[in-house]
This record gives sequence, C-alpha cells and structure tokens, in this order.
Amino acid sequence: MRCVVTAALLVLSVATSAQGQTDLRYPARPEPTTVIGINPIALVLGAVIGDFEKTIRPALTIGIGASVLPSYLNRYRAAEAKLRYYPDEHALHGVSLGLTAGIVTQEFSDYSSTSNGVQRTNISPSIGTELSHQWILGATSRFAMVVGAGAKRLFGSNSNRYEGTFGGGTVATFRVNVGVAF
Repeated sequence: MRCVVTAALLVLSVATSAQGQTDLRYPARPEPTTVIGINPIALVLGAVIGDFEKTIRPALTIGIGASVLPSYLNRYRAAEAKLRYYPDEHALHGVSLGLTAGIVTQEFSDYSSTSNGVQRTNISPSIGTELSHQWILGATSRFAMVVGAGAKRLFGSNSNRYEGTFGGGTVATFRVNVGVAF
C-alpha cells in the first residue's frame, strides 16, 4: 500500500511540473492587438485593398480600410472607418460583425443622350455592414488571415447613377486579406 501511495505521488508531481513548462523555442508573447492586411488576389488584378484594425476592448476593434480599383473597373476608390464586434469577446480572433462609414468615388464615362461619353466623377458617403472570420496563426501569432463579405449603401445626389453590384447605389464587399499581427 505504501508503494502505491508513493507511486501515485510521484506521478502527480511529474504531471504537475510538466504542465507549467513552456516550449523554449517559442517564448510566450503578448496577445496581438493590431492587424495590418492586404488582399493578395486584388494585387494580381491591379487593385490595392487593405485594412488596419486595432483592439480597443476585449470584444471591440476600430480600424480603417481603403480600396483602389483600376480604370477598367471604373476607377473605384473607397476609404472607410470600421467598428467590429467579436461576439466571442476575443478581439481579432474568430467571427466579427462590423459597421463601416466612409466615402466612395467612382469615375466613369457618361454615355447618356446629352453627355456623349463625358468623364464624370461620383463622390458619395457610404454606410455598410460586414461579417468576417479572422485567424491569427503561427507559433508566434504574427500571421493574420481574414475572409468576409458585406454590403454598403451609397448616399448623395449622384448615388443612384452609380452602377453598384445590386444596382442603384448598393455595393457588395468582400475581404480576403493576409497580413501581420502585432
């Protein structure tokens, strides 16, 4: 009986000390609070799309986003402020619901009966929503990847002339970004 108790104590002491050990190859780092990312697919197509996101509360982040699409896509440009809520209360990780507000600019050729191909520019304020999922990966938690989709509504006197995804000033948005977390 004495031998069994000694063996049990020995097993418990080894198991307890093994739990507290860390992998010395990857020292503990603080949780990332900022992500900067770009869309690599857009770069191949001649566009630049990127985001900056910063944690302000355990479940809340603020950020900015910018998009510049090439002239064959009517030279679409957007700049937005973003607020994202992470329902799991672990900002920058997992599912997020977002609100956006910003400015959208589109240059296009107007071929109406009175304009005959004149270059026009629409500048419209916008508001929108997003649903995304973000992963922070790697042994040092430095690689960020996010996919998401949403929609934005354009406002202003020229917003109905905008040829949006859904027509009449509504645009679908997609996020497929990779970046760095720190």
